[in-house]
Parts: sequence; structure tokens; C-alpha cells
Amino acid sequence: MDENQGFFVGTPLADAQVPTQSRPEVEIAYRIRQAKKAGYSDDDIVSVLAEENKNVQKAVKSGFKPSDIVEEYLTSSMGVGEVAGRAIRNIPSSFAGVVSGLAEAVTSPIETAKTVLDLGAGILQNVLPESVVQTIGEDKASREVANKVGQFYADRYGSVEGAKRAIASDPVGVLADVSTLLTGGAGTARLGAGGAVLAGRAGAPVSAGAITGPLAVAEQLSRTAAAVDPLAIAGRTIAATTRGAGGVVAPIIGMQTGAGREAISQAFGAGRRGGETAEQFRANITGRADPTEVLDIARANLEEMNRLKQAEYRSGMVDIKRDKTVLDLADIDKSLGNARLKTQYQGKVVNVRAAQELDDVSKILDEWRNADPNTFLTPEGLDALKKRVGDVLEGIPFEQKTARAAVGEVYNSIKSSIQTQAPTYAKTMKAYSDASEQIREISRTLSIGNKASTDTAMRKLQSLMRDNVQTNYGQRVKLAKELQKVGGEFMPGLAGQSLSSLTPRGLQQITGGGLGALFALTGNIPQALAVGAMSSPRIMGELSYAAGRTARGLDVAAQQAPFAVNPQLYNLLYQSGQLQGLLGE
Repeated sequence: MDENQGFFVGTPLADAQVPTQSRPEVEIAYRIRQAKKAGYSDDDIVSVLAEENKNVQKAVKSGFKPSDIVEEYLTSSMGVGEVAGRAIRNIPSSFAGVVSGLAEAVTSPIETAKTVLDLGAGILQNVLPESVVQTIGEDKASREVANKVGQFYADRYGSVEGAKRAIASDPVGVLADVSTLLTGGAGTARLGAGGAVLAGRAGAPVSAGAITGPLAVAEQLSRTAAAVDPLAIAGRTIAATTRGAGGVVAPIIGMQTGAGREAISQAFGAGRRGGETAEQFRANITGRADPTEVLDIARANLEEMNRLKQAEYRSGMVDIKRDKTVLDLADIDKSLGNARLKTQYQGKVVNVRAAQELDDVSKILDEWRNADPNTFLTPEGLDALKKRVGDVLEGIPFEQKTARAAVGEVYNSIKSSIQTQAPTYAKTMKAYSDASEQIREISRTLSIGNKASTDTAMRKLQSLMRDNVQTNYGQRVKLAKELQKVGGEFMPGLAGQSLSSLTPRGLQQITGGGLGALFALTGNIPQALAVGAMSSPRIMGELSYAAGRTARGLDVAAQQAPFAVNPQLYNLLYQSGQLQGLLGE
């Protein structure tokens, strides 16, 4: 093997550093791997290599540790797979390095500013003609800063081996460098577009593409920079984790505490929204609130739903009153004839009560038929007819099934006849019917109607926080959230009540408590305490609420001071901190 290749090529021993190795060193790297597999230590390996290779001898004499020498050979000969594997393993330490560089820049603002200014001045001197530099006065110190920084990046990325080493050992730092480069490219492209605009204003011929082209490039570079920026990636990960509290974390915590995922999600949401929502949650988790207050809010919301339904109906009826179309009674007469047939056999009446009720309905129809058609046969007029026949239907006892069915047929015929001939009426009645059905379902499912007892209603509401206590659990929660939309919130209060207990709920009292007791009996006190905390509704509820408050703080920061959460700013600060470390400032 050529001894002029490898360590310290052309480097004085006094200034020796571990440089990039050339490809022939792959043979030594292969032998090192085989020796390490056989169980030899780094000291053993370097001792043997030093007898064969003067470059290794120089490295040992220069004070390099055997582990550093071995690592240098191994790193220089890495394939793509090994580079990727090392990069993945080194992500935590590399990210810590980025954070450390960022911390150094933030905690040393004066040094950071000086480094940035010196670097800028040095770069400017290096790009300007030397005659200009000498005329305005050379600043050797800042020029040296620029040269050192340039050499650092040349060593880091100036060769394939150097780039491989950087990616393998400092993957997060490499991403930060790439993001910084792309951000700078985007800035340069925007300057180009700005220059074209100024040239156009000065009268120079400028095409639209000279402006839009650089701007499009700048936009693409900015998006790519944000995509690879490790700090931005970390921010997106935190945000995704925060959003996932309801989808991933909440079910787990809800199960281990027995309080249910909805309670944990509501606790987090209360912390994030703050205000009255947070106060309601806090008052209930601490036991300061009257538990039935949430029921009062739910019932008030139900009344509000009724009011809104009636208001919407009246609003729709305004349009119906304006419709003066005269409607045909043919379908209604036909349904009356069909209903009569159900009360007869071979022309003889077999259900006297049903026949009498239909006679009354027939007389009502005749009243409307013989009245002014421009008033009584309009959509509004037939709606009044429907109500009149509806009163007849309501007056028939439920046990008179045939009579109710016969009159009901006529009633439905009146309704369908109006809907067929007056589309506006159909739309209004559908909205009214849907709202009525929703109110009935909420009242029935949650037992919050005025006829339900407080105890029953509270048990139904509190069951919203516990997963699958009923087969229609999901529908109950959905209805409760719909109810909240029309008035005050009550779900945060229910969550607070569910999470107020220090000990687990339901079956978790047995499983969680048993596991904690087992750890305690076997002397594993830390594990016992951890299990106890993780299965405590109160502790996990408080932590979920605190996580929500933290998320709210980040939201506020993003709105009021966007620059404070801009990853590009922190990336530049990291680069400044890295330069300070490089320059020894």
C-alpha cells in the first residue's frame, strides 16, 4: 500500500489533524472490521497497524487515540447503507449538538452579533476586487473569519468522503446546513426579482418571466428549506403529537385511568382554549362546582334548540305566506276514499269509530273546498288544513288503531300534497322535521327532558366520558357536542368530574391497583409510584390540562410574535453558534 496515501498527507506533524482518507485505505478498514469481529480491541488493532504503516505510526505519535484512528478508517470506507445506519443512530446526539449551538448563540448575543458581522465583512472583502478592498481598508480579522468558515465547509463537504462522514456523524447538522443554503438561495432569487422590478421602473425592457421566474424559484426553495430544516421538522412533530393527543394519547390514558378518552381530550382542550372552558373544567376537577350545573346548561341548550327550531319555522313560513298558488285537492280526496275503504266491507261499515272520524275529516275538507280558494287552497291555507286534521288525529285514543291509521293517511296526504305542489313548503317542513327529530333524540338519549329525574339525567351525561358504556356511546357523544353548539359548554365540566378521583375508575381499580401493589411488595417503589400516577385520573387529568395550556402558549406566540416560532430564525442562530465554536469565541 502507498504510504503517501492515508493519514496526514502533506500535513506537518505539529498541525496534524485526521484528514479524509483516499480509497486505498478501504483495505485497512476491511481488516479492522474483521479484527473487531474477532474480538480484538482498538489498542490491539492499532498496535499491529503501526508496525505495517508509517501513517498510523505518525497518528499515534501525534497523540491520536487508537479509537480515533480506527474510527477514521471505518468512516472513510462506509457504503451507503452504513452511512444511513450511522446517521439514524446519531440523530439524537446530532440534534443535541444543534440545540447546543442554538443555545450558545442565544445566551451570547454580543458574540453572536460580532461573529455574524465579521463573517459578512470578510465575505464581502473576499468577493470584491482586491484593489477596492485595499482602497477602503482591509480588515484582516474579519477576512480570517470568512476564510476559516470557508475552510470548515470545504473540509466538511468538499469531498465525497467528507460529506459521507458529515452525514453519518451529524445528520441533523447537515440538514440544517442544507436548509440554510436553500434559504439563502431563495433570498438571492427574490433579490433577482426585485432587481428586475427596479429595472422595469427605470424604463429598461423587462419581461414578466424575469420577475415571476425568480419568485417561483424562491418559493420552491423556501418550501424545500422548510421541509428539510430539522428545527422545523421538530416543530411539526411536536404539533402533530399535540394534535394526536385526542387520537392516540387520549385513548391510552383514558383506558389506564378508567376515566375514558373523551375526558382526557376535554382536559387537554380546556387547557388549550382557556377562559370559561378552563374555569369550568378546573371547578369540576377540584370539586368546587355543583355537579348539577352541567345538567342545567344542557337543559338550557335544549330549550335554545327548540327556540331556534320555531324561529326557523316562522322564517320559512314567511315565504310560504307569499306563495298564493292555488293547490289541487285531488290527491287528498283520493286518500280520503282509500281510507274509507279500510273501514268497510262490501260497502258496509265495519269500524264505526274510524268511519265517524273520517266523516269529520270529510266535513273539514268541504269547509276548505267551499271557502275562498285564494286564501284556503294556498300552501299556507292547506298547512292550516293539515293542522286542523292533525287535531282530529291527536284526539283519537291510541287503542283505536284503525281510526288513527285512517285519519293519519289523510293527514299525510295533505302534507305530501303541499310538498309536491309547493317546493318552498317542502324545504321548510323538512328542516322543521329534522330539527324536531334531533331534539327528540337528544332528549331521549341523554334523558335531559323536563320529565327525566336529575339523577337519571346526570348518570346519562356522566356516561359520555366513559368509553363504550353503551352500544350507542359514539352517538351519545356526537349528540352532546351538537347540543353544545347552540349554547354553553358542559362537556369540560363532565370531564372534570370524571377526572376528579385520585384512584382509577372501573376495572382499572383492580388492574392498575394490583400492578402497583405487586411492584410495591417486591420492593420496586419507583415503579409502583409510576404505575399509581399513570393510572390516577386526577394526576393524568391535570397533566393533560397542563399540556393544553402549553399548546395554547405556543398558539399565542405564533399569532402575536410569528418570528419567535420561525424555524429559519433558529436555524440561523444555530449556524451562528456553530461558527462561534469553530472560531473559539
